[in-house]
Amino acid sequence: MSMDFLKTPDMDKLNPKAVKAQIEEVFSKYRMCKVMKFAVREARITTNYEARENGATNRVGDPTAQVAVYNTDKANECLRFCELIESIVNELEMDEQLLIRERYMKSARMTDTKVYSFSFDPPISAVTYGQIRKRAFEKLLHAFQFAFPKPRQE
Repeated sequence: MSMDFLKTPDMDKLNPKAVKAQIEEVFSKYRMCKVMKFAVREARITTNYEARENGATNRVGDPTAQVAVYNTDKANECLRFCELIESIVNELEMDEQLLIRERYMKSARMTDTKVYSFSFDPPISAVTYGQIRKRAFEKLLHAFQFAFPKPRQE
């Protein structure tokens, strides 16, 4: 997954809506990896008919090995992605961790109002919630820049 995060040290210069959308995209993929079960591919025993007009293609392949590699790689990719996101969130401060876990990692239907009214004990104000989220987003943005580097343009 290519995350094109801006390389700006000051979050005030960034578009907050764009930053929020990019961070929410990462957590959306996280929730999908956590919830969805990987559909394992199976090798076909019989081959499909393939018309060869000019003779042999000289193509050598091992479809069973390709299926096995695909199944292993996809399952491990999702697992590694979830572990990476969880380790990044674990490095945040406790109030930031609570906010990110409750709002972005558990359910897509969770709202900001529910989080600052019911998840925090004691409940916090919307302004305080916004400050905590801004601090958390700054840290996440920098962490995601290292975790998902921009591909080099050559």
